[in-house]
Amino acid sequence: MMKKVFSILFSAALFLWAGSPAFAAEEDNVQKAIELIEKTNMEIDEKIAKAVKKADKLQADYLLDVRKIEEGDQVVKLKGEKEKVLSDLAAAQNDTKKQEEQNKKLNEINTKLEIEQAKIDSKMIEINDDILKATLQLVTAEEKDSKKIEEKISKLNEKLNERSEKYQEKTQKYTSDLEDVITDVYDETLKMSAETIKKAAEKGVQAECHWKLVRFADKWVWIDPIRVVGC
Repeated sequence: MMKKVFSILFSAALFLWAGSPAFAAEEDNVQKAIELIEKTNMEIDEKIAKAVKKADKLQADYLLDVRKIEEGDQVVKLKGEKEKVLSDLAAAQNDTKKQEEQNKKLNEINTKLEIEQAKIDSKMIEINDDILKATLQLVTAEEKDSKKIEEKISKLNEKLNERSEKYQEKTQKYTSDLEDVITDVYDETLKMSAETIKKAAEKGVQAECHWKLVRFADKWVWIDPIRVVGC
């Protein structure tokens, strides 16, 4: 969802006359209106920052889920361990003994990673082979056996499709959650801007909503802080 805030333009018209009580009161109102606008903009920025952080966390969790689906929990765990060892290895540049220890750990992790990746590849190859064999059997099977073989193929296909279905589910949830975050901050800041613009106008200062492009994870959205017209 991409929402845009339409600029609401105002023009300032202040009639000044030096030394008059009316001028002093008007000047005080202008100062209060400007302070109100600045305060609202600070609050809007805080809300945007929190929403951006939340959106980035959603994206990070989603990408981790995708990795787990594609690689398996054990592979992800080993990769995390590998990253830590590499970090420790970089920090031990001046310590030969620690470098030897970390290099040993690194070799052990790499070996485990190769084994786990091979298991995943072997499992997928096995499923594909089973489907191929079942398909060949279906071609030559008698009518009474064909239904059983078709059921077997269907179950095997379900295993192959399981990852893509999980991926789709995760994607839909991530998209929905991200949309909620964006909608909430958009609606809330728009309301804050509108209320402050109205209050500022009552004090003789005319302001406007202006576009501010903000990134929320992998989406860019226009959000609406306030500025005094002419500034």
